[in-house]
Amino acid sequence: MKPETPDEPRTPENDDHAASPKHAATDSGWHATAQRADQALRTGVDRVRPAMNRVGEWLRPVLQRLMQWLSPLLERIGQAPAVRRLRERVAPHVAALQDKLPEGSRTRSMQVGAGVAAVGVVGLIIGGVATSGGEQTSYEEAAMAAPMQGAQNAAPEQPDAPKTPAETNSPAENKAEAEKPEAPAPLGPPVEGIDVSNHNGPIDWNQVAASGKKFTFVLASDGIDFTSPTYGEQYHGAKDAGLIAGAYHFARPSDSSGAAQANRFLDIADYKDDGKTLPPVLDLEVDPNSGGCYGMSVDQMHQWTDDFNNTVEERTGQKPIIYANPSFWSQCMGGTDAYQDHALWLASYGVDNPSVPAGFGEWNFWQYTDKGSVPGISGSTDLNQFKQGQARLEQLAS
Repeated sequence: MKPETPDEPRTPENDDHAASPKHAATDSGWHATAQRADQALRTGVDRVRPAMNRVGEWLRPVLQRLMQWLSPLLERIGQAPAVRRLRERVAPHVAALQDKLPEGSRTRSMQVGAGVAAVGVVGLIIGGVATSGGEQTSYEEAAMAAPMQGAQNAAPEQPDAPKTPAETNSPAENKAEAEKPEAPAPLGPPVEGIDVSNHNGPIDWNQVAASGKKFTFVLASDGIDFTSPTYGEQYHGAKDAGLIAGAYHFARPSDSSGAAQANRFLDIADYKDDGKTLPPVLDLEVDPNSGGCYGMSVDQMHQWTDDFNNTVEERTGQKPIIYANPSFWSQCMGGTDAYQDHALWLASYGVDNPSVPAGFGEWNFWQYTDKGSVPGISGSTDLNQFKQGQARLEQLAS
Protein backbone atom coordinates (compact mmCIF):
# COMPACT_ATOMS: atom_id res chain seq x y z
CA MET A 1 0.00 0.00 0.00
CA LYS A 2 1.32 3.39 -0.98
CA PRO A 3 1.52 6.03 1.70
CA GLU A 4 -1.13 8.75 1.49
CA THR A 5 -0.14 11.91 -0.30
CA PRO A 6 -1.88 15.26 -0.34
CA ASP A 7 -4.63 15.54 -2.96
CA GLU A 8 -3.50 17.19 -6.14
CA PRO A 9 -5.60 20.01 -7.51
CA ARG A 10 -8.06 18.64 -10.02
CA THR A 11 -7.57 19.66 -13.64
CA PRO A 12 -9.17 18.56 -16.85
CA GLU A 13 -6.18 16.35 -17.36
CA ASN A 14 -6.28 14.43 -14.05
CA ASP A 15 -10.06 14.51 -13.20
CA ASP A 16 -12.18 11.76 -14.70
CA HIS A 17 -15.38 13.76 -13.87
CA ALA A 18 -14.30 17.01 -15.50
CA ALA A 19 -16.62 18.30 -18.21
CA SER A 20 -15.96 17.10 -21.73
CA PRO A 21 -17.45 18.28 -25.02
CA LYS A 22 -19.67 15.17 -24.99
CA HIS A 23 -20.94 15.87 -21.48
CA ALA A 24 -21.54 19.54 -22.31
CA ALA A 25 -23.60 18.64 -25.36
CA THR A 26 -25.69 16.19 -23.37
CA ASP A 27 -26.39 18.72 -20.59
CA SER A 28 -27.35 21.33 -23.15
CA GLY A 29 -29.80 18.92 -24.78
CA TRP A 30 -31.52 18.05 -21.49
CA HIS A 31 -31.74 21.72 -20.55
CA ALA A 32 -33.36 22.60 -23.86
CA THR A 33 -35.84 19.72 -23.52
CA ALA A 34 -36.78 20.82 -19.99
CA GLN A 35 -37.30 24.39 -21.15
CA ARG A 36 -39.58 23.26 -23.98
CA ALA A 37 -41.61 21.02 -21.61
CA ASP A 38 -41.94 23.87 -19.10
CA GLN A 39 -43.04 26.28 -21.82
CA ALA A 40 -45.60 23.77 -23.16
CA LEU A 41 -47.03 23.30 -19.63
CA ARG A 42 -47.30 27.04 -19.07
CA THR A 43 -48.96 27.49 -22.48
CA GLY A 44 -51.48 24.75 -21.67
CA VAL A 45 -52.31 26.31 -18.30
CA ASP A 46 -52.73 29.73 -19.92
CA ARG A 47 -55.16 28.26 -22.45
CA VAL A 48 -57.22 26.42 -19.84
CA ARG A 49 -57.26 29.22 -17.26
CA PRO A 50 -59.96 31.36 -18.98
CA ALA A 51 -62.33 28.40 -19.17
CA MET A 52 -61.66 27.51 -15.54
CA ASN A 53 -62.28 31.11 -14.55
CA ARG A 54 -65.60 31.14 -16.41
CA VAL A 55 -66.64 27.91 -14.67
CA GLY A 56 -65.62 29.43 -11.36
CA GLU A 57 -67.65 32.57 -12.02
CA TRP A 58 -70.68 30.40 -12.84
CA LEU A 59 -70.25 28.22 -9.76
CA ARG A 60 -69.59 31.06 -7.32
CA PRO A 61 -73.24 32.30 -6.96
CA VAL A 62 -74.49 28.72 -6.85
CA LEU A 63 -72.15 27.81 -4.01
CA GLN A 64 -72.87 31.11 -2.23
CA ARG A 65 -76.58 30.24 -2.23
CA LEU A 66 -75.69 26.74 -1.03
CA MET A 67 -73.67 28.30 1.80
CA GLN A 68 -76.65 30.45 2.82
CA TRP A 69 -78.84 27.36 2.89
CA LEU A 70 -76.28 25.34 4.84
CA SER A 71 -75.36 28.05 7.34
CA PRO A 72 -78.02 27.19 9.99
CA LEU A 73 -77.14 23.50 9.75
CA LEU A 74 -73.42 24.21 9.96
CA GLU A 75 -74.00 26.41 12.98
CA ARG A 76 -75.87 23.62 14.79
CA ILE A 77 -73.20 21.11 13.81
CA GLY A 78 -70.46 23.47 14.94
CA GLN A 79 -71.97 23.71 18.45
CA ALA A 80 -72.00 19.94 19.01
CA PRO A 81 -69.40 18.85 21.62
CA ALA A 82 -67.88 16.21 19.31
CA VAL A 83 -67.42 18.76 16.51
CA ARG A 84 -65.87 21.27 18.89
CA ARG A 85 -63.29 18.69 19.87
CA LEU A 86 -62.67 17.82 16.20
CA ARG A 87 -62.28 21.50 15.36
CA GLU A 88 -59.63 21.86 18.07
CA ARG A 89 -57.65 19.04 16.51
CA VAL A 90 -58.02 20.30 12.92
CA ALA A 91 -57.31 23.97 13.72
CA PRO A 92 -53.46 23.69 13.52
CA HIS A 93 -53.70 22.15 10.03
CA VAL A 94 -56.14 24.86 8.88
CA ALA A 95 -53.78 27.56 10.21
CA ALA A 96 -50.87 26.03 8.34
CA LEU A 97 -52.93 26.00 5.16
CA GLN A 98 -53.98 29.64 5.57
CA ASP A 99 -50.31 30.66 5.90
CA LYS A 100 -49.69 29.30 2.41
CA LEU A 101 -52.43 31.43 0.80
CA PRO A 102 -51.79 34.94 -0.63
CA GLU A 103 -52.43 37.72 1.86
CA GLY A 104 -55.40 39.15 -0.05
CA SER A 105 -57.46 35.97 0.16
CA ARG A 106 -56.21 34.69 3.51
CA THR A 107 -58.32 36.88 5.82
CA ARG A 108 -61.69 36.08 4.26
CA SER A 109 -60.81 32.40 3.88
CA MET A 110 -59.98 32.20 7.58
CA GLN A 111 -63.36 33.73 8.45
CA VAL A 112 -65.30 31.30 6.33
CA GLY A 113 -62.94 28.39 6.99
CA ALA A 114 -64.39 27.77 10.45
CA GLY A 115 -66.68 25.25 8.75
CA VAL A 116 -63.73 23.08 7.76
CA ALA A 117 -63.71 21.20 11.05
CA ALA A 118 -67.38 20.33 10.60
CA VAL A 119 -67.65 19.54 6.91
CA GLY A 120 -64.07 18.91 5.73
CA VAL A 121 -63.25 19.73 2.11
CA VAL A 122 -66.76 21.07 1.43
CA GLY A 123 -66.18 23.78 4.02
CA LEU A 124 -62.84 24.63 2.40
CA ILE A 125 -64.42 24.96 -1.06
CA ILE A 126 -67.26 27.10 0.23
CA GLY A 127 -64.74 29.22 2.13
CA GLY A 128 -62.84 29.88 -1.08
CA VAL A 129 -66.01 30.72 -3.01
CA ALA A 130 -67.20 33.08 -0.28
CA THR A 131 -64.06 35.19 -0.84
CA SER A 132 -65.31 38.20 -2.78
CA GLY A 133 -63.47 41.31 -3.86
CA GLY A 134 -59.71 41.78 -3.69
CA GLU A 135 -57.33 39.06 -4.80
CA GLN A 136 -58.91 35.70 -5.69
CA THR A 137 -57.34 32.37 -4.79
CA SER A 138 -55.98 30.79 -7.98
CA TYR A 139 -56.92 27.34 -9.17
CA GLU A 140 -53.33 26.19 -8.65
CA GLU A 141 -53.58 27.27 -5.00
CA ALA A 142 -56.93 25.53 -4.58
CA ALA A 143 -55.48 22.36 -6.04
CA MET A 144 -52.68 22.54 -3.50
CA ALA A 145 -55.10 23.25 -0.66
CA ALA A 146 -57.52 20.40 -1.43
CA PRO A 147 -55.23 17.55 -0.31
CA MET A 148 -55.09 18.93 3.23
CA GLN A 149 -57.22 16.04 4.42
CA GLY A 150 -54.50 13.69 3.20
CA ALA A 151 -52.23 15.33 5.78
CA GLN A 152 -49.07 14.63 3.77
CA ASN A 153 -47.28 17.44 5.59
CA ALA A 154 -49.30 17.26 8.77
CA ALA A 155 -47.58 16.64 12.05
CA PRO A 156 -48.03 13.11 13.40
CA GLU A 157 -51.09 12.74 15.54
CA GLN A 158 -50.37 13.02 19.22
CA PRO A 159 -52.30 11.24 21.97
CA ASP A 160 -55.08 13.35 23.42
CA ALA A 161 -53.92 15.28 26.45
CA PRO A 162 -56.04 15.04 29.60
CA LYS A 163 -58.93 17.43 29.29
CA THR A 164 -59.16 20.40 31.59
CA PRO A 165 -62.46 21.27 33.30
CA ALA A 166 -62.95 24.04 30.71
CA GLU A 167 -62.71 21.50 27.85
CA THR A 168 -65.19 19.00 29.23
CA ASN A 169 -68.95 19.37 28.89
CA SER A 170 -70.74 21.30 31.59
CA PRO A 171 -73.51 19.60 33.58
CA ALA A 172 -76.04 21.63 31.59
CA GLU A 173 -74.55 20.37 28.31
CA ASN A 174 -74.57 16.79 29.55
CA LYS A 175 -78.18 17.17 30.63
CA ALA A 176 -79.12 18.62 27.25
CA GLU A 177 -77.45 15.67 25.53
CA ALA A 178 -79.38 13.22 27.73
CA GLU A 179 -82.68 15.00 27.09
CA LYS A 180 -82.42 14.98 23.31
CA PRO A 181 -85.58 13.45 21.84
CA GLU A 182 -85.28 9.80 20.94
CA ALA A 183 -85.28 9.02 17.22
CA PRO A 184 -88.70 7.74 16.09
CA ALA A 185 -89.01 3.98 15.75
CA PRO A 186 -89.89 2.57 12.30
CA LEU A 187 -93.51 2.86 11.21
CA GLY A 188 -95.59 -0.30 11.18
CA PRO A 189 -99.16 -1.41 10.51
CA PRO A 190 -101.88 -0.06 12.84
CA VAL A 191 -102.15 -1.76 16.23
CA GLU A 192 -105.51 -2.75 17.73
CA GLY A 193 -106.56 -1.89 21.28
CA ILE A 194 -109.54 -1.06 23.49
CA ASP A 195 -110.63 1.34 26.23
CA VAL A 196 -112.72 0.36 29.24
CA SER A 197 -114.41 1.81 32.32
CA ASN A 198 -116.44 0.64 35.28
CA HIS A 199 -119.35 -0.02 32.87
CA ASN A 200 -117.46 -3.01 31.44
CA GLY A 201 -117.29 -4.88 34.74
CA PRO A 202 -114.85 -7.78 35.32
CA ILE A 203 -112.57 -8.55 32.36
CA ASP A 204 -110.58 -11.65 31.44
CA TRP A 205 -107.46 -9.89 30.21
CA ASN A 206 -105.73 -13.06 29.08
CA GLN A 207 -108.53 -13.61 26.57
CA VAL A 208 -108.29 -9.98 25.50
CA ALA A 209 -104.55 -10.37 24.89
CA ALA A 210 -105.05 -13.66 23.04
CA SER A 211 -107.51 -11.91 20.68
CA GLY A 212 -104.68 -9.65 19.44
CA LYS A 213 -105.33 -6.48 21.42
CA LYS A 214 -102.06 -4.74 22.33
CA PHE A 215 -103.10 -1.78 24.47
CA THR A 216 -105.90 -0.35 26.57
CA PHE A 217 -106.96 2.91 28.18
CA VAL A 218 -108.74 2.61 31.54
CA LEU A 219 -110.99 5.23 33.18
CA ALA A 220 -109.45 6.32 36.50
CA SER A 221 -111.46 9.41 37.48
CA ASP A 222 -114.27 11.75 36.45
CA GLY A 223 -114.40 15.38 37.51
CA ILE A 224 -113.46 16.15 41.10
CA ASP A 225 -115.33 13.45 43.03
CA PHE A 226 -115.70 10.20 41.02
CA THR A 227 -113.19 7.35 41.08
CA SER A 228 -113.79 4.23 38.99
CA PRO A 229 -114.21 1.32 41.42
CA THR A 230 -112.77 -1.10 38.85
CA TYR A 231 -109.73 0.99 37.88
CA GLY A 232 -107.05 -0.88 39.81
CA GLU A 233 -108.30 -4.32 38.79
CA GLN A 234 -108.66 -3.38 35.12
CA TYR A 235 -105.42 -1.39 34.85
CA HIS A 236 -103.12 -3.89 36.56
CA GLY A 237 -104.94 -6.86 35.05
CA ALA A 238 -104.24 -5.52 31.56
CA LYS A 239 -100.54 -5.03 32.33
CA ASP A 240 -100.25 -8.48 33.91
CA ALA A 241 -101.63 -9.97 30.68
CA GLY A 242 -98.97 -8.17 28.62
CA LEU A 243 -100.95 -5.20 27.31
CA ILE A 244 -99.61 -1.65 27.33
CA ALA A 245 -101.98 0.40 29.49
CA GLY A 246 -102.82 4.03 30.13
CA ALA A 247 -105.17 5.87 32.48
CA TYR A 248 -107.64 8.56 31.45
CA HIS A 249 -109.53 11.32 33.24
CA PHE A 250 -112.96 12.59 32.16
CA ALA A 251 -112.69 16.37 32.46
CA ARG A 252 -115.41 18.54 33.99
CA PRO A 253 -113.95 22.07 33.80
CA SER A 254 -116.89 23.66 35.63
CA ASP A 255 -116.29 21.53 38.76
CA SER A 256 -112.82 22.71 39.79
CA SER A 257 -109.52 23.95 38.41
CA GLY A 258 -107.45 21.98 35.91
CA ALA A 259 -104.62 21.64 38.41
CA ALA A 260 -106.92 20.25 41.12
CA GLN A 261 -108.40 17.62 38.80
CA ALA A 262 -104.96 16.70 37.42
CA ASN A 263 -103.53 16.13 40.90
CA ARG A 264 -106.47 14.01 41.99
CA PHE A 265 -106.30 12.00 38.75
CA LEU A 266 -102.59 11.29 39.13
CA ASP A 267 -103.01 10.23 42.75
CA ILE A 268 -105.50 7.61 41.58
CA ALA A 269 -103.71 6.59 38.37
CA ASP A 270 -100.38 5.94 40.15
CA TYR A 271 -98.42 6.60 36.95
CA LYS A 272 -95.23 4.52 36.55
CA ASP A 273 -92.40 5.08 34.09
CA ASP A 274 -92.00 1.33 33.58
CA GLY A 275 -91.99 0.95 29.80
CA LYS A 276 -95.55 -0.45 29.86
CA THR A 277 -97.50 2.72 30.62
CA LEU A 278 -98.88 5.20 28.11
CA PRO A 279 -98.87 8.93 28.98
CA PRO A 280 -101.88 10.08 31.06
CA VAL A 281 -104.95 11.05 29.03
CA LEU A 282 -107.14 14.16 29.28
CA ASP A 283 -110.63 13.23 28.01
CA LEU A 284 -112.27 16.43 26.70
CA GLU A 285 -115.94 16.08 25.74
CA VAL A 286 -119.03 18.29 25.78
CA ASP A 287 -120.82 18.78 29.08
CA PRO A 288 -122.89 15.59 29.62
CA ASN A 289 -125.59 17.69 31.32
CA SER A 290 -125.96 20.64 28.93
CA GLY A 291 -124.16 19.48 25.79
CA GLY A 292 -122.14 22.71 25.73
CA CYS A 293 -118.70 23.90 26.85
CA TYR A 294 -119.38 23.93 30.60
CA GLY A 295 -120.43 27.58 30.43
CA MET A 296 -116.87 28.62 29.56
CA SER A 297 -115.42 30.67 26.71
CA VAL A 298 -112.76 29.32 24.37
CA ASP A 299 -110.07 31.26 26.24
CA GLN A 300 -111.28 29.90 29.57
CA MET A 301 -111.23 26.35 28.18
CA HIS A 302 -107.65 26.91 27.00
CA GLN A 303 -106.63 28.16 30.44
CA TRP A 304 -108.24 25.20 32.21
CA THR A 305 -106.60 22.74 29.79
CA ASP A 306 -103.20 24.40 30.24
CA ASP A 307 -103.50 24.11 34.03
CA PHE A 308 -104.33 20.41 33.76
CA ASN A 309 -101.61 19.62 31.21
CA ASN A 310 -98.89 21.59 32.97
CA THR A 311 -99.62 19.84 36.25
CA VAL A 312 -99.43 16.42 34.60
CA GLU A 313 -96.17 17.27 32.86
CA GLU A 314 -94.60 18.62 36.06
CA ARG A 315 -95.44 15.45 37.96
CA THR A 316 -94.78 12.81 35.31
CA GLY A 317 -92.53 14.43 32.71
CA GLN A 318 -95.10 13.45 30.07
CA LYS A 319 -97.33 15.60 27.89
CA PRO A 320 -100.88 14.25 28.28
CA ILE A 321 -102.58 12.54 25.37
CA ILE A 322 -105.66 14.55 24.39
CA TYR A 323 -108.94 12.75 23.65
CA ALA A 324 -111.44 14.79 21.62
CA ASN A 325 -113.77 14.72 18.63
CA PRO A 326 -113.73 17.29 15.79
CA SER A 327 -116.97 19.05 16.78
CA PHE A 328 -115.90 19.58 20.41
CA TRP A 329 -112.46 20.83 19.34
CA SER A 330 -114.01 23.32 16.95
CA GLN A 331 -116.80 24.50 19.26
CA CYS A 332 -115.11 24.58 22.68
CA MET A 333 -111.39 24.90 21.82
CA GLY A 334 -111.72 27.13 18.75
CA GLY A 335 -109.71 24.77 16.54
CA THR A 336 -106.52 25.89 18.29
CA ASP A 337 -103.13 24.48 17.30
CA ALA A 338 -101.66 25.18 20.74
CA TYR A 339 -101.69 21.45 21.59
CA GLN A 340 -100.34 20.02 18.36
CA ASP A 341 -97.29 18.69 20.22
CA HIS A 342 -99.57 16.37 22.22
CA ALA A 343 -100.60 12.96 20.92
CA LEU A 344 -104.23 12.98 19.73
CA TRP A 345 -106.74 10.27 20.60
CA LEU A 346 -109.51 10.94 18.12
CA ALA A 347 -113.14 9.82 18.54
CA SER A 348 -114.88 9.34 15.19
CA TYR A 349 -117.40 6.58 14.44
CA GLY A 350 -118.75 5.09 11.23
CA VAL A 351 -116.04 6.37 8.84
CA ASP A 352 -113.17 4.73 7.00
CA ASN A 353 -110.87 7.75 7.25
CA PRO A 354 -111.55 10.10 10.17
CA SER A 355 -111.31 13.87 9.85
CA VAL A 356 -108.53 15.30 12.01
CA PRO A 357 -109.57 18.37 14.04
CA ALA A 358 -108.07 21.70 12.98
CA GLY A 359 -104.93 22.32 15.02
CA PHE A 360 -103.57 18.75 14.77
CA GLY A 361 -101.52 17.29 11.95
CA GLU A 362 -102.76 13.73 12.34
CA TRP A 363 -104.34 11.32 14.79
CA ASN A 364 -102.28 8.90 16.88
CA PHE A 365 -105.08 6.84 18.44
CA TRP A 366 -108.50 6.44 16.83
CA GLN A 367 -111.59 5.29 18.72
CA TYR A 368 -113.61 4.04 15.77
CA THR A 369 -116.60 2.33 17.43
CA ASP A 370 -118.30 1.91 20.80
CA LYS A 371 -119.99 -1.35 19.78
CA GLY A 372 -117.05 -3.71 19.53
CA SER A 373 -117.06 -7.33 20.64
CA VAL A 374 -113.91 -8.63 22.34
CA PRO A 375 -113.32 -12.07 23.93
CA GLY A 376 -113.09 -11.77 27.72
CA ILE A 377 -115.46 -8.76 27.93
CA SER A 378 -119.21 -9.02 28.42
CA GLY A 379 -121.24 -6.73 26.18
CA SER A 380 -119.98 -4.04 23.83
CA THR A 381 -116.77 -2.12 24.28
CA ASP A 382 -114.86 0.65 22.54
CA LEU A 383 -112.35 -0.36 19.86
CA ASN A 384 -109.26 1.67 18.97
CA GLN A 385 -106.25 1.73 16.69
CA PHE A 386 -102.78 3.15 17.17
CA LYS A 387 -101.68 4.45 13.79
CA GLN A 388 -97.89 4.13 13.75
CA GLY A 389 -97.31 0.47 14.63
CA GLN A 390 -96.14 -1.66 17.55
CA ALA A 391 -92.58 -0.30 17.75
CA ARG A 392 -93.77 3.29 18.11
CA LEU A 393 -96.46 2.26 20.56
CA GLU A 394 -93.76 0.72 22.74
CA GLN A 395 -91.62 3.82 22.30
CA LEU A 396 -94.50 6.03 23.44
CA ALA A 397 -94.81 3.87 26.55
CA SER A 398 -91.09 4.01 27.37
